[in-house]
Amino acid sequence: MAETQLKRPSPACAISEARLDVEAVLREAEEPEAGAELSRNTGAADERGVFGVPTFLVGDEMFWGQDRLDFFGRAVEASDTT
Repeated sequence: MAETQLKRPSPACAISEARLDVEAVLREAEEPEAGAELSRNTGAADERGVFGVPTFLVGDEMFWGQDRLDFFGRAVEASDTT
């Protein structure tokens, strides 16, 4: 592993940092419905033309990449979703 590569936290560490119940989240992730939901969401993303991570949609407008978060935030503020 190159020294310049970022180390990713383990799923359990990330779940814990989000102040969620690690055991419950990991147990739920193993449920068949979780896999089915992932498959549905992946299919929906493919249909919408998603090709990068992170990707955010506001209506039909797509924002992808961390450098677009400001644009995404402005689009959310400008949208009338209430």
